[in-house]
Amino acid sequence: MRSSEDERKAVLYFANNSMPYTQSGYTVRTHGMLRAYNKTNSRKIICVTRLGYPVVVGRIPRSQEDVLSGVTYRRIIPRFFFPSSRLRAREEIRELTKIAESEQVGVIHTTTDFRNAYVASQVAKRLSIPWVYEVRGERENTWLSQFEAAERNAAAASGYYNYAHEKEKEAVGKAGSAIFLSEVAKEYAVSNGIDPRLAWVIPNSLPEGGKATEGHDSAQKLVSSLLDNNKIYIGTVSSLVHYEGLSIVIRALPYLPVEVNALFVGDGTERRRLEALARSLGVHDRVVFAGKQPTESIGEWYRALDVFVVPRISSLVTARVTPIKPLEAMRVGIPVLASDLPALHEVTGEFAVYFAPEQLEDFVRKIKMILDGNVEIDQERVDQWLRTRTWEYNVKKLEALYSELTGGK
Repeated sequence: MRSSEDERKAVLYFANNSMPYTQSGYTVRTHGMLRAYNKTNSRKIICVTRLGYPVVVGRIPRSQEDVLSGVTYRRIIPRFFFPSSRLRAREEIRELTKIAESEQVGVIHTTTDFRNAYVASQVAKRLSIPWVYEVRGERENTWLSQFEAAERNAAAASGYYNYAHEKEKEAVGKAGSAIFLSEVAKEYAVSNGIDPRLAWVIPNSLPEGGKATEGHDSAQKLVSSLLDNNKIYIGTVSSLVHYEGLSIVIRALPYLPVEVNALFVGDGTERRRLEALARSLGVHDRVVFAGKQPTESIGEWYRALDVFVVPRISSLVTARVTPIKPLEAMRVGIPVLASDLPALHEVTGEFAVYFAPEQLEDFVRKIKMILDGNVEIDQERVDQWLRTRTWEYNVKKLEALYSELTGGK
């Protein structure tokens, strides 16, 4: 005889992309959350990625499923390409409905953006079940952040921006419940009319127990070959994109002691500009671009840094969207210097040093403060706070939400 726990309604989790084909903050969050959920709950979650993924990003999957650390990712690979977004959405709805029916799904859970929300809402409507919208980011405001400050007002008045912005508000409002990464983002949604009783916060977190992988021989050798033990390194493990504000790190080097170098672990659209900036300032020999590194060896790169920086520019998206990356730096005891933005205060628990966004003089001053030993880190208090930032701790909220939506089933 099966227990009531075994009979809990399953959840269909519809994601944009996933490991092992994409390594990003998005996929780290998905994998960390689902892995922890599977360890601590009996309810089945079926994670399905968008139509055609990972073929649409140039990767050929070995099969229709990938199993990583106990998390199963299903793929929807069509026989031919669908030329329009309308046809792709129709096919996704059809395929997801089939999976949901066969797995006795009781909740549909999807993430940003509103296109996913439309697909999830249609599947939920067909099956008369609730759906959840997880607001991972603000794509329209990420797009807006690429413009210089003088151009942003004009961009914000564009048809694309206003259409996407309204569609996101509509998605949040129509979902049975909405999940946000931060209290800051939740408060913004509530101010825009969402019922606070339907808004949940599940913050970015870390796996429970232990720090990022240590003792990875190949990573240690690579770090040793690229870095000088006699130098000091300030930098980040991040996508190299405009809103991260990483140019300030290079612009600071002429004002810092010659033994201070910059280290960027990651890749992105800003890399060439950052390389050109380093050459133009004559500090190219003090900047290391390590490129994108495997997840299993990333701990070695964190530990190579003397100061971890999160120098995001001041924009709508950076004020509300929280990154994962500073959490691992905090766990291994690396001082964090972050822009003075609401989302960054929240994600670092007020345990970082903060500087005025995009202000070079303040950035240099705070770096010098940290390197001179004028900043104390109470690691015991940091560790205590980080215990509330583990996936195992926070998926309790996820199960509470699912249970509420399914009436305890």
